[in-house]
Amino acid sequence: MGRHEDARIALNDLAGGGAVPVHVGDGPCGVTAHPGATAVPSSLNLASTFDVALADEYGTLLGTESRAAGRNVLLAPGLDIARSPWAGRLGEALGEDPLLAGTLGGHVARAVQSCGIVSVLKHYPAYQFERNRTGEGPKPLRTPARDVVIDARTLHELYLEPFRRVTQEYGAQGMLCCYNRVNGEYPSQSRELQEIPRRLWGFTGFTLPDMVFAVRDARAALEAGLDLPRLAIEAPEELDPYSPRTDAMVDAAPDATLAAIGAHVRGALAVVGTASPDAGLDPAAIGAPANLDLAERLAIESAVLLRNDGTLPLAAGTRVALIGAEELEHRIVMGGAAAVMLTPARLSAVRDRLADVGLTVAAEAEGLPAVPAPPLRAAPGETFGCVLTDAAGTRELRLTHAVLPAEAADASAPWAATLTASLPPSPHHRTVAVEFAGEVELLLDDEVIGWGFRDASPLLGGPHYVLDGVAPPADRPRTLTVRYRTGPAFVSPGVGPVPHLSLGVVPWEPAIDAAVRAAAQADVAVVLAGRPTGGGMDAEELGLPAGQAELIEAVAATGVPVVVVTHGSGPIDLPWRDRVAAVLHVGFAGERLPEALALMLAGEAEPGGRLPLTWPDGPPVVPREPFDEKDRFVYAEGVDIGYRGHERASVEPAYWFGHGLGYADITLAGAAPSGDGVEVTLACGPGRGGKAVVQLYARPAGGDTLKLVGFAVARLAAGERRTVRVAVDAAALATWNGETLAPASGTYDVHVGLSRGDLPHRAAVTLG
Repeated sequence: MGRHEDARIALNDLAGGGAVPVHVGDGPCGVTAHPGATAVPSSLNLASTFDVALADEYGTLLGTESRAAGRNVLLAPGLDIARSPWAGRLGEALGEDPLLAGTLGGHVARAVQSCGIVSVLKHYPAYQFERNRTGEGPKPLRTPARDVVIDARTLHELYLEPFRRVTQEYGAQGMLCCYNRVNGEYPSQSRELQEIPRRLWGFTGFTLPDMVFAVRDARAALEAGLDLPRLAIEAPEELDPYSPRTDAMVDAAPDATLAAIGAHVRGALAVVGTASPDAGLDPAAIGAPANLDLAERLAIESAVLLRNDGTLPLAAGTRVALIGAEELEHRIVMGGAAAVMLTPARLSAVRDRLADVGLTVAAEAEGLPAVPAPPLRAAPGETFGCVLTDAAGTRELRLTHAVLPAEAADASAPWAATLTASLPPSPHHRTVAVEFAGEVELLLDDEVIGWGFRDASPLLGGPHYVLDGVAPPADRPRTLTVRYRTGPAFVSPGVGPVPHLSLGVVPWEPAIDAAVRAAAQADVAVVLAGRPTGGGMDAEELGLPAGQAELIEAVAATGVPVVVVTHGSGPIDLPWRDRVAAVLHVGFAGERLPEALALMLAGEAEPGGRLPLTWPDGPPVVPREPFDEKDRFVYAEGVDIGYRGHERASVEPAYWFGHGLGYADITLAGAAPSGDGVEVTLACGPGRGGKAVVQLYARPAGGDTLKLVGFAVARLAAGERRTVRVAVDAAALATWNGETLAPASGTYDVHVGLSRGDLPHRAAVTLG
């Protein structure tokens, strides 16, 4: 191959460059935008398993269904370290620890590539938020993306480490560059960030940018070393790159630059054995029975039993009040580009699956789900006021429904509106639900009761992102005001996202009263609660959406034991946790949640998950930036996020990283050094067998906080006593010396236990 062919690849014409053409699919949580694909549990759910064998199976499913759907490049796994519990895309990645993320991500990537699908890691290198990740405004006027300010040690030891591990140790062949800037540069345009994987890790695959806004200067990106100019997907014109790479740019590039691009792309496709996109089309492999069975197993193995007073598992014949099991669609998959299309015919009802395992649903009640409410309507003869300001000026509109007339605005430039509605008197608390794309401030009689942003809602797939405020009971009319600006909203009519807003109101007490009545008819109440999350939004707070906590408190006050089943990707504030019998967190468990939940509640299966994120008790230790700060993010905490941040601040979380209960009585009876690892003795009580996740922690250097340096899953039979050897991962203890990661050497005091908060044993291990 010569310069001409290399130039064609540089322009994304792979076939013209003598390479296999590619069809890229998103897919860290399943194959997206394809009917019938298996809606597996999210990547964060996979991280909850701590199980490399399940990661192999997960990656094989992703690869198999991608090939069967006509894709030969997959954007997976997601390796964004969970710095903030508010981040919308936590569910797409693998938690807060680089060893856990890199190890499980490595197994996923290797399994995907074993199917002939190139694994593209995302989002390189420091992407932990949604707010202004791409800037604001429509495409021609989009402002610069937010800049992450980060020191070299934190970047290399924490945020780059999973990418290093998955490329260097597991052979991933693709890297997707994020939207946001890092230390002033877009990663796609940064020579330093493009060179790090090649110079330090020996990466020989290809790099490419995320959609539309990841490249702002195509010439700079080409000169920096970005291989491909865009994702090879079929999309409307508005999703074309912000700054396209041109023939003239490529013609002016040196031979060495183009030769490197050709070598990277051809080499990656050859290493993986990638065939043309249509070579593996197989409709029968999409949503195959074996894949659905794996989805169910993963839902069970990833569910984290946070609390249990002995109520779980439930005995056969237990009368259950089932509360909040409606609207399952928004509870089982995350939103955004990673959302998998659901197949309604395959979704079963929770009540039916409970009956299958011998539990009696004595009563049902709807909860207060975080879904759009019908638009508020003006009283007869009245209207709502709307002041709209756009490129054409300011004008007043009168509305009969609380829906912004987005079609009346000039969308060629940012626009804003203020919607004012009268709220009639009511004896009830009311959820004020705003469903929108843009940025809003919600006021009740001029007092702010909510604020937030959404790039889109829904974003390509998955649930709507509803913003909640609370209006207390009132014996007089109240005034609701919504101040709206398009801000970060995506403008892409061809694929759905456009600026919009709808305002609805839902009373709490009817739902709460119904839940209390249902509980009175049962031996135990099972309440489903949680919040949708995903790409294009960050959570406004960590508590449950308006009214859900109050419903749980009211049901608990009846004296009936309450089992709360929480969903969503991030930590949830649980101030009521000591007043309920059990809390089972299922994350985004995918389409087989009903089957998995029934088996776990009945004790036919044991929840196998352990937290891949520390759940704070109150404000997180990494402070949140002011809402008005949209241009920069200073990662001032360094490597001390999550469980390390709690140690540094001497703050006890609600639940530590690695925490999770089972139904078996498993104890860690002893630990002793064994070469470069630790021999751990586990003992299981006589009642039933179960799962343990042994975890090792050590300090990389004096003054550092403890970090995970090893883990292993062990499954014990009832009454079994077993010794498991867990290796200390020396790379997890490597430290940045200003030029490279210096290998671990010396004797380390290794703390051994079943979570970061439960480390009863120590062993001195010598490395190097």
